[in-house]
Amino acid sequence: MQKQPDVVAAVDMGATHIRFCLQTADGAVLHCEKQRTAEVIRSGVVCGVTEMITAQLRHLQVHCRGLVMGFPALVGKDKRTIISTPNLPLQANELRDLAGKLEDALGCPVEFSRDVNLQLSFDVVQHNLQQQEVLAAYLGTGMGFAIWLNGAPWTGAHGVAGELGHIPQGDMTRHCGCGNPGCLETVCSGIALKQWYEQQPREYAMGDIFSAVPDDPFVQQLLNHAARAIATSVNLFDPDAVILGGGVMDMPGFPREALIVGIKQHLRRPLPHESVKFIPASSSSFNGAQGAATLARCRFLPSPCAAPAPAVRG
Repeated sequence: MQKQPDVVAAVDMGATHIRFCLQTADGAVLHCEKQRTAEVIRSGVVCGVTEMITAQLRHLQVHCRGLVMGFPALVGKDKRTIISTPNLPLQANELRDLAGKLEDALGCPVEFSRDVNLQLSFDVVQHNLQQQEVLAAYLGTGMGFAIWLNGAPWTGAHGVAGELGHIPQGDMTRHCGCGNPGCLETVCSGIALKQWYEQQPREYAMGDIFSAVPDDPFVQQLLNHAARAIATSVNLFDPDAVILGGGVMDMPGFPREALIVGIKQHLRRPLPHESVKFIPASSSSFNGAQGAATLARCRFLPSPCAAPAPAVRG
C-alpha cells in the first residue's frame, strides 16, 4: 500500500470565524477554508475541529504529522494550556486538557499559540524583519499585540506577554471580558466599537463607521486610546518597526495615517521618534493560519523551515 504524503494542519480560531490550512513539507498550501466558529464548535471544540481536519485529510489522502492551533487567548508557556479566553465562547471543561484530547482524536502532536503571535510571525517573514525588533498591534475583536525579540515572538516568563489590551487605560466603570475593570479593550476594540454602534439606530452599516462618521467623538476617542497605548509600547521597547493591522484597521476609511501621527505625538524625542518605522500588516484573513502552518512544519516535519507560502485571499 502506498504511503500517504505528510502534511501539517493549522487552525486559527477566532471569535467569529475559524480558518484552517493544510500545508506540505515544502510549504505548498493544499487547502484553506473559513467557517463560522459557532457552527464548527456546536458539538464541542474537539469534535468540531477534528471533523473539519479529518474530512480534508481523507479527501486529499494525506497524513497529518502535527497541528498548531491559534487562539485569541492566554496560552501557557507549555504551548498546551489555555489560561483564559475572554473573547471565545468556550467553557472551562472544554479547555481542560484540550491539547491531549485533540491529540487522541487526530493521532498527531498538537501545540497552541496566541493568535497574534502567529500573525506576527507571518508578517515578520513577509517583510524580512526576522533579525529586527518588532512590535505589532492588531486592532480587531480585541486589541491584539505581539512582540518579536531575538528572532522569535516574546512570550514572557509564563507565556502571556504582550497583553496591551489589558493595561488599565480604559473605562474604570466597565469590566473587561478578562474580569478586570478599566482595561484598554473596554474603549479600544472591535467589541467596544460594536457596543457603541448598537446603542441607537444608525443610517450606515457598522463596517462603514470610519467613512460615515470619522469625526464622531467616540471614533476619535478610540483612535486616541490606540495611539497612546501603542506609543507607550514603542517608548518601552524601542523597536525597529511597528506593524499595524487587524479587522478594525482594515475597515474602509480607517484613518491609518492619522493614527500614526497620533502615535508619533507621544514618542520620546529624538529617539525612538526619528527612527521607528510603521508597516501595514498583511491583510489576508488566512495569515494567522498560514503562520501556524509554518510553525507546524518547523516543529513536526523533518524538512528545514521556510518562509510562508503566498497569502491566500478570503
